[in-house]
Amino acid sequence: MHRLLVFPLLAVPFFLIGCLQNDGYSLSGGNSNNYTQNPITPVPGEISLAAGLTEISPSPSDSLTGAFNLSRLGLTGFSRTYELTTPANTDFAFSIVARSRGNSGTVNISTAHVADGAATPSGGVESIAASGISLQSPALTNLGNFVQATGDGFARVGLSGRIAQTQVLAFKVSLNSTTETLGVRVRIAGLSIINTGNTIQNARPGMTSSDIFSSESYLFGLPSIAVSGDRYTLVTYDGDANYNRRRQWLQVSASSGAVTGDAGDCPALDTGFWRDQEIAALGNVIAIAFTGDGQVRVDVSLDRGASFPILAVLDSGTGWSWRLVQAAISSDYTIGCLFWRTVDVNGQPSGQWVLVEGTPTAFDTNNTPTGYAWSWPTVVRNTGADTTPIVSHLQYSTGGDLVIGYGYTHSVVNGTTRTNTANFRCAVRRFGQSAFSDVLVDSETNIVPTDPHVAVIGSGVNMMILYAYERTGGIYLGVSNNAGASFTTSPIVAEAGAATPSLFARMQGTQLRVDLLFVTPVSAGLELHDMLWTDFSPGNYPTRYRLTQVRNVQGATPPPGLPYYDATVSLAYFGYDAELKGDDLAVVVHEVKYQPYEIYWGGFVGAPVPPPAAPGAPVFFSTPPPTVLLPGLTGAVAAPDANHAQQLKLLIID
Repeated sequence: MHRLLVFPLLAVPFFLIGCLQNDGYSLSGGNSNNYTQNPITPVPGEISLAAGLTEISPSPSDSLTGAFNLSRLGLTGFSRTYELTTPANTDFAFSIVARSRGNSGTVNISTAHVADGAATPSGGVESIAASGISLQSPALTNLGNFVQATGDGFARVGLSGRIAQTQVLAFKVSLNSTTETLGVRVRIAGLSIINTGNTIQNARPGMTSSDIFSSESYLFGLPSIAVSGDRYTLVTYDGDANYNRRRQWLQVSASSGAVTGDAGDCPALDTGFWRDQEIAALGNVIAIAFTGDGQVRVDVSLDRGASFPILAVLDSGTGWSWRLVQAAISSDYTIGCLFWRTVDVNGQPSGQWVLVEGTPTAFDTNNTPTGYAWSWPTVVRNTGADTTPIVSHLQYSTGGDLVIGYGYTHSVVNGTTRTNTANFRCAVRRFGQSAFSDVLVDSETNIVPTDPHVAVIGSGVNMMILYAYERTGGIYLGVSNNAGASFTTSPIVAEAGAATPSLFARMQGTQLRVDLLFVTPVSAGLELHDMLWTDFSPGNYPTRYRLTQVRNVQGATPPPGLPYYDATVSLAYFGYDAELKGDDLAVVVHEVKYQPYEIYWGGFVGAPVPPPAAPGAPVFFSTPPPTVLLPGLTGAVAAPDANHAQQLKLLIID
């Protein structure tokens, strides 16, 4: 399971660059395009400005500090400045991201309006929206002159819109106890890297869409989906009326469309930046894995969600952090959980990709496991440095081979030169073996990617592996016909900002059908698109379709004296996930309606969420397929409200 979504061009994913320290780490096979910055401030973490997946270089000199009144904001100057351009009244987007050392600790990004044309803005941060700029981030807080986003180990703020005159913004970034201030000027001039496209694609034929859930909470989002029999099971985050974060679980009946559900606790400190909850399902077994609170845990149901008798802690300790858990279930009911952990090595953070598997201890007469035994954590990749993970993906083949697509980034500073490298790797463990083969599929510098994704056809030594990943120029596809020993790569979506690919392959008779889903920036938002091969071969180009659409709708009444702007409906940050259901593709989509002045009125309110379900008694119901598929989640779920800002939809693609 997986998927995510970055706000391309207004979004940067979990992958950060701009590390401001030299830990002496180097990786063979990476490119080495460098840029210089003067000076480089020794902040204990990473801060980056990005357009789409491309990191933006700071200006060689500061022309902003002495040109504007910064004292009213409590600022004395900028440690880094950026000069951007856009034509007047033309769509643009970019983002600022920050990660603290070891992927843990409080991260704040505070945004202020320095200048509106030649004028100094009056009032509060509502002047940012009045200028035509929209801010997107979970858990924004209005602090008067600043709008603050807060995260645990990571935070990002996306900015998009259209402006009529030059705008200057300040970003105050706090990583634990250290603060750095960036200045950004967006001038009215020619087109540049921040300007977004307006790609028009046909809607996907043979697709149905159903509204299944809605919320007004800013904590809502990061959905994941699994399929078992006639049920689609989904997990996402939501918030209650007291702004407490909850893990919301939903089930949709394929036959009736009825939606049932429940909710679980969420002890993590994150507010919506890390994709730390995933789901996998097979028959009557559902595994919901999550992390972010100093441990990795998987809750396992043996009756399709009616109870969760197995609550297994897979890893914990005194390390720096645990992030980005992924889950998959093989055809023999083995549960695989892959996650990132940052461990302490002589007082320094070191990143690792780690695998834990659960194997059934026995089966009942209904061919459902009655319990699980869990392995010790196995380190798939030890980076040996304070690296930043990107969302991974794992899949078991029909013959029990395990294929993992993963990646991470690392930044090295030498004097005034900083080199950032992203690495996309594939690890394969053949059935019956204990060791992984691990190859570097590709690498690139000065990129801010989100995640690779794999699809597996066949098994054994001739297994085909498809590997989708991002480069600054768009989506690339790696193809291996030798079980991951080597890959050939080629561009599939030559579109800067295209990101977060997902691959789904299945045989239809003698034809290999492949869907490659991805997110692309359109106007001031994001859309989900699909590249379809009805009979895949490396030289056979796919047909492109649109699954969601950015659109403008009626906006709210602005504050007195401020201009009106439409609201924008867009795919949300990490706003989709997909899974096969036979030959069909089931896609969960999170769309959000951005009101320009929403955050200046206090942000989204919390939507009531049922209390967490108590763990069920260890009563076991459910080697595939099971004889009987059990009822699963039965709790009542409120019907979606079309007026809510957050909408969750289920797409079924024939």
